[in-house]
Amino acid sequence: MSVTGREATGAQRSGHLAVFDQRPSGPDELRVLRRRDWAAVGIVAAVAIGIALRFLSRGPLWLDEAQSLAIARQPLPHLAEALRHDGAPPLYYALLHWWVQLLGTSTFAVRSLSAIPAVLALPVIMRLGRRIGGDAVGIAAVVLLAVSPFAVRYAVEARMYSLLLLLGLLGAHAVLSVHRHRSWAATAGVAVVSAAMLYTHYYAVFALTIVGAAELWLVWRRRDKASARVLLGVAAGAVAFLPWLPVFLYQSRHTGAPWASAPDANAILGTFGAWMGGARPAAQVAYLISLGCVVLALIGRRGRRREVVLQTRFAPLPTKLLAVVVGTLTLAIVVDGISQQAYAPRYLSMGAGLFLVVVGCGIAVLPSRRARRAMLALLVVAGLSVSIENAWQPRTEADLVAAVLNEQARPGDLVVYCPDQLGPQTSRLLHTGARQVVFPNFAGPEVVDWVDYRQRIKTADAQAFGAQLDRIAPRHHVWLVWSLQVKPLAKECAGLIDRLVASRGVPTQPVTRHPEYSETISLNDYGPVQP
Repeated sequence: MSVTGREATGAQRSGHLAVFDQRPSGPDELRVLRRRDWAAVGIVAAVAIGIALRFLSRGPLWLDEAQSLAIARQPLPHLAEALRHDGAPPLYYALLHWWVQLLGTSTFAVRSLSAIPAVLALPVIMRLGRRIGGDAVGIAAVVLLAVSPFAVRYAVEARMYSLLLLLGLLGAHAVLSVHRHRSWAATAGVAVVSAAMLYTHYYAVFALTIVGAAELWLVWRRRDKASARVLLGVAAGAVAFLPWLPVFLYQSRHTGAPWASAPDANAILGTFGAWMGGARPAAQVAYLISLGCVVLALIGRRGRRREVVLQTRFAPLPTKLLAVVVGTLTLAIVVDGISQQAYAPRYLSMGAGLFLVVVGCGIAVLPSRRARRAMLALLVVAGLSVSIENAWQPRTEADLVAAVLNEQARPGDLVVYCPDQLGPQTSRLLHTGARQVVFPNFAGPEVVDWVDYRQRIKTADAQAFGAQLDRIAPRHHVWLVWSLQVKPLAKECAGLIDRLVASRGVPTQPVTRHPEYSETISLNDYGPVQP
């Protein structure tokens, strides 16, 4: 590849890094936004539909969302103490605190905060794709992200993962800018993004460790000043995190997810699959296609005779981008495996957008306009078919349960949630005068306390809990909101049902499961204690 003008100067200064604003030689046939053809219409339509899906959701807030809202509604000076009992860093919760003060606590208002970074990520990934491989990659990347089932899924959820995805893209921009411009402004950008990532999700430490290790190796081997600047930015971001360190250390000792399993050897490919949409057939097709595109991005190039040529040398920038993603996943999986901690692909959302940029690089390698458009169209159809379902499917039946309780529960009745994880999402919707408690510790239902949760559930006693219920409300109804699918108290909740049946008889008001919902919750009405 020839290097000219400003790009040549940047490449010569870096010495070892490829050109940052690469442009493929010859006409860029995917630059269709300047053409009046059906491809341009399709690209604009796909992006517009993707943006619309980021603001459409159905059903009430589920557990994690309701928990986020309950914590965010605390006064800001109390946020650190509230998060000691949850296990997360504070940035998203602080933003949500200000957001709901401005827009209210309706389901749409609460979820719309996540849609904002999800939309902002679209121009950011387009710019990043252009810097990596030209307009072809930029357009492919923005379309893939627009229709991404993973991005849409977390754009309509009141959690921090769409913000984390945006920060991952901004971080890649910041590092590229440091290597190109070697300016203090770019270094400050690395510092700001690094700190924001750490204050958004603790798994950011794995990404920053991989980037820092790579840059440190370049400083040691090649005395590269740009890499030294990146290291300085990452270190400044880590220093900015120090005020929160005492809370993090407390959380690391006392909070966790005791029901989740540690990752296995297939977790890296499983994460790529989750980023492409999960286990649905259309998503699996998109996943297999994306892996092929990744191979093309790494070792493929366009031949002179409209063929794909496979090389023995790796393309520099796509390879480095994918290496950061794979390195981050590997480090997270190894650490979680050793420490037996829970792992989920959403924890590493900062890598999802970068992975799509690499996929876009592979699409741009295809030699003919027809092939590139066909590949992109196939991924768009597969992505939208899953994204629409992700945006539209309700995630909890809490609204159905709350409707029955609001209509039939009376003051003096007792609403019991078994396990306690059903409390935040359902109690938020109740306006009955009934008292509400959770199994196993009779706490309030608004927030789940994750501190030493493993030890607490080990001592859960359904028989003793049921006997206490009979003593508290012997002449009133007990409404049991329960699920045997929510771990790890399924066995104990089944025992509580047996205990209530023994003392109060068969439930008189069951609410059956609704097949459309992804989470199944049931409601049973147990009458007064039998004389």
